[in-house]
Amino acid sequence: MNRSLMYGAWAAALAAAGFLRAAEDAAPPAPAPGDLATLRADNKQLTDELAASWKENADLKASLAAAQAAPATPSPADTGSAQLSDVQDKLATALRSYSLLQDEDAQLKASLDKANSDNLSLSQQLDAAKASIASLQIQAASTAQIAPLQTEVRQAQDETSQLAAENARLRTRLELQAPGPGSSGPVPLRPGQAAAIQAAIPPPPPPPPPPKTYVVVEGDTLTKISKKFYGTPGRWEDILNANHTVVKDAKSLVVGSTLTIP
Repeated sequence: MNRSLMYGAWAAALAAAGFLRAAEDAAPPAPAPGDLATLRADNKQLTDELAASWKENADLKASLAAAQAAPATPSPADTGSAQLSDVQDKLATALRSYSLLQDEDAQLKASLDKANSDNLSLSQQLDAAKASIASLQIQAASTAQIAPLQTEVRQAQDETSQLAAENARLRTRLELQAPGPGSSGPVPLRPGQAAAIQAAIPPPPPPPPPPKTYVVVEGDTLTKISKKFYGTPGRWEDILNANHTVVKDAKSLVVGSTLTIP
């Protein structure tokens, strides 16, 4: 590189000298004042460039002498071999890193596929659970509508039974007190007949007992409570229907809550 700079400086100096000679040889016989000033300016510029070239030449010579006096540096071949070895080491390291990245990428893809599969399964389970909840809500709504109707039907049956018993008593009384054929007055009663008539009239049914209450204890279920009061676990729905404000479903008994036993 130093030799190239030196040759370039020599070439610039020679070119400047040749330009000066050509300018002197080709000068017109009678230059105008303006042209003369221009030539003088160009001449000064070329002189300055020539001086700078000589100075650069001297600097290059000094640099060359210093480089020759410096200790020998590794040859380009040795430097190239070292650089090639370094590049090969870096390439091998990059290849190993790339292989590790490929393995990690494969593991991440496998994990992602498994996560997607699990997510799909959970979504299906969630949909099934939502469908079950909707069905249970419909059943609960139907049960809530049926419970008042069942209570009204039971009350109507009780009233019908009371009315039937009352009608039977009245019919019996009328039959006993009705006059015989052809008679216009009431039938006289023999001694003791009034007591017999009174005994023949069935007594009125007793009023329904007041609803019982029960306080839930640890370990109770509706079937156990039904068996305790009715002798059968099958009437747990009657207890549930009578306590909708306290018990939401068969699995939500609260210890200490008071239930009405219909």
